[in-house]
Amino acid sequence: METQRRGSDGRRLFSAEFKREQVARVLRKEITFAELSRELGIDQSVVRRWQHLVDRGSRTAVAANEDVVPASELRAAQLRIRELERALGKKTMEVEILQAARDEVKKKPRWYGVSKR
Repeated sequence: METQRRGSDGRRLFSAEFKREQVARVLRKEITFAELSRELGIDQSVVRRWQHLVDRGSRTAVAANEDVVPASELRAAQLRIRELERALGKKTMEVEILQAARDEVKKKPRWYGVSKR
């Protein structure tokens, strides 16, 4: 078996494509859950969870008539949206402050604050 990537906690990281391929092997009856879990050296519940996720993603895609977006991409997009909304709010406040200052300056006569000689 080839070297797997590992997380910071030492656990092996499997790609989504690898997980789909392994679940497909089980669904095609090439191998059982127990055999696959022994082959990969992981608990059988992990393989069943992969199957559940593949199943759920497929049903979601069919129901929505769209492609499924990985949860990590969704979280990254939501984080980016939050950052942009925060920046927009800050810029909106700056504009409001500058408009209020402009309106105050327009209210006062031009000679106000200027000394006469």
